[in-house]
Amino acid sequence: MKIVMVRHVETFGNVEHRLNGHTESDYTQKGERMKEQLVKELTSLHKKIKFDEIYASPTHRALQIAEDVGMAIDKKVKPDSRLKEFNFGIFEGKTWNESIEIAPKEWEMWMDDYLNYTVPGGQSQQEYHRQCHEFIKDLNPDKTLLIIAHGGTIHGILTNLLDLPINSKWHFDIKLGSITTVTYQDNFGMLSEMITPKYDVFDMKGRE
Repeated sequence: MKIVMVRHVETFGNVEHRLNGHTESDYTQKGERMKEQLVKELTSLHKKIKFDEIYASPTHRALQIAEDVGMAIDKKVKPDSRLKEFNFGIFEGKTWNESIEIAPKEWEMWMDDYLNYTVPGGQSQQEYHRQCHEFIKDLNPDKTLLIIAHGGTIHGILTNLLDLPINSKWHFDIKLGSITTVTYQDNFGMLSEMITPKYDVFDMKGRE
């Protein structure tokens, strides 16, 4: 099985450094341009390796990219809620400072044990890691798959596929609009490639 994982492009939530897990956030002007280029990159990649299936987070910032690629290569997109970003619960849509202000005790407890602490109204990193594992279990091992989701999702899938400790995810810099490829056979995963198209050529002066 070959899995090509793509992180969505820039949104206002990214620019404003908000904890947007399940919270929707529109693309910035740069993000719109990144999306156009990313769709072209993935369409060209399909000509080389032929995606059998396209999976996506149902969150708009990922799903829209998947649907554009699906339309370009005539493939139906399969939204899957297990590909959503981490659920930040009471901190959803907030910046770090706003989170500390509204719930300082809960924030401190989360920072003290971020792997096991369940954010009120959300989840723990251990739960999220298992969520990614459950998704992987249902994949067809004989297919080449395109998955368009979030940084947290790709971290979770990577550490599961590569059989790494959950906290090793921080060793992987999953950039916006990046493309990460893993081959997986007989329960053994190998990181094949991590690339980020040259989005920095876009004029940042036009960003809203």
